Amino acid sequence: MAAASPASPLMWIAAALAAATALAWLLRRPSAQASWPRIGFGVALLVFSAALVLQLAVDLGNGHSSLAMSTHPRGGQLHPMGMRTMVACYLAVLAASGWGAWALLRRRR
Repeated sequence: MAAASPASPLMWIAAALAAATALAWLLRRPSAQASWPRIGFGVALLVFSAALVLQLAVDLGNGHSSLAMSTHPRGGQLHPMGMRTMVACYLAVLAASGWGAWALLRRRR
């Protein structure tokens, strides 16, 4: 059995924050009407980014990728990614989540 990643608790926290924010927004509570949903999703993206950085550090420290992909169009057997592809994928997702967090958390006038 594979060991759990050290980034897993952070991913669960980010998912719980996003779910709680979405639930509060859907229920249209008075405190969720102003800036709380934007801040909640922004903080969830920051926690997600921290989990990605931690997982990238673990993968680079191990010397192998925890990401896997299939080269067949319909799926099939998953093969581990090369290190360059893995780092490029992590950096792309980190850039997107960092930009999203910045856009959500920046001060609005």
